[in-house]
Amino acid sequence: MFNYIPSWIISMVLVVLFGVLFYQVYFSIINSYSYSKNSVTIVDKLGSVIPYGLPLLEGLQNFGQQILPDYPFSLMSLYKKTLMPFVIFYVTHPALAFIVFFILYSLFVRNKGPMPNRPFIRFNVLQSILLFLINSLLGVTFRALPIEFRVSLYGLMLCNTLFWFVLSTIIYSIIKCIQGKYAKIPVISQAVRMQIDNQ
Repeated sequence: MFNYIPSWIISMVLVVLFGVLFYQVYFSIINSYSYSKNSVTIVDKLGSVIPYGLPLLEGLQNFGQQILPDYPFSLMSLYKKTLMPFVIFYVTHPALAFIVFFILYSLFVRNKGPMPNRPFIRFNVLQSILLFLINSLLGVTFRALPIEFRVSLYGLMLCNTLFWFVLSTIIYSIIKCIQGKYAKIPVISQAVRMQIDNQ
């Protein structure tokens, strides 16, 4: 029966179902607590970490696939066991990234979105979306460079630098989310703050 349904439709249905489930769980837990608007709950921390998967997968697709095979075997085997299946799924379903992007934007970032107004989760979702857009732009720019440059030593150095920029900003943001603190990435976090303050 499922052989006749395109895989992107199945992916979209799974993302929507996961989003609805997350919305129901989040809303019921938040309503069960008496909380102040600016307090950071465990649900806020967890909900803030999950959207960083989108820029992480984008960065691994753009830069990780090219340079990770040159890293030590133990690191490559760890990557194959943990993140590689997600990256393969992400690469084979390119429309999924934009579907998740618009779902995150409409649920959390818009001022009149259906989610409760939680400044911490809103900040992190908007920052993850901005990191995703920056990663996409960097990836397109890097792929537009001549192939001779990309496979040269300088091209690999540039790819390595972009990969570690992506990875370090995402890991830093996730650590700050777990601590319940706001990440302070130069320019990016300031742009997120300005966007939130303007709404």
